[in-house]
Amino acid sequence: MSIIVLINIIIVNIAVWLGLSYFWSYWTHKTFKPWGWLEQHKRKQLHTEVEKSERKYKDRVRYYTYFFAMQQVEQQEVEGEFVLLGLEEPELIRLLRKQCPQRTIHAAGVMEPTNYTIVRENCQGEVSEEVVPIDYASETVVRSILPSTDTKNKVYKCMPSKMLGELSQPIALVLIDMVDYEEVLLSMKKCYELMSRGAIMIVHSYNHDWDGVRKAVDEFAATTSEGFVPVADMYGSVMMIKS
Repeated sequence: MSIIVLINIIIVNIAVWLGLSYFWSYWTHKTFKPWGWLEQHKRKQLHTEVEKSERKYKDRVRYYTYFFAMQQVEQQEVEGEFVLLGLEEPELIRLLRKQCPQRTIHAAGVMEPTNYTIVRENCQGEVSEEVVPIDYASETVVRSILPSTDTKNKVYKCMPSKMLGELSQPIALVLIDMVDYEEVLLSMKKCYELMSRGAIMIVHSYNHDWDGVRKAVDEFAATTSEGFVPVADMYGSVMMIKS
């Protein structure tokens, strides 16, 4: 056997071993999990449906960010309700409902696929307009997670700013997953007024593709003392804790 064939066999075996190690970890759900999550799994403090959805969710950082933000307001006994605006990802809605059944959830959004035109720069530096579809969760899906039979669920099929105009209860956690500049800015302003001390605000899609979100967040941040902290999820988020 020549030395080249031997080296090739060794390289192939190493690649196979690394591949099997990775997929074994992935399929047994033991990869990239925070200590706090594993500890609660060990103590059987996680809802069964939450654990199932976590295994299927692609952006684990975003999932865990929701989980620990929710848990912090619970542990700190922050007064108020949960407000979800945009409703793009049903699994995150399910996480909050299952882990915090005692909290009232206000969920608002268009609840149908929507197209947005953005200006995007590719890797070669070429700038062009592009139509991007956003698959907001349908009303049927949202109501299957937040059924009207549970009086703590408040579902609004409308632009979030319309619902917020009628909201007066204190807020403990607000999650904004929209891309329209005016809607994002109005939502942050109204929610901030109602947020209790220690309440958390998370805004998604803070990246170079969505200038409206970045502009709204930066403008709003300049008016508050807290400011936002970046979250290292897939598409960029920022988080604020009201002091």
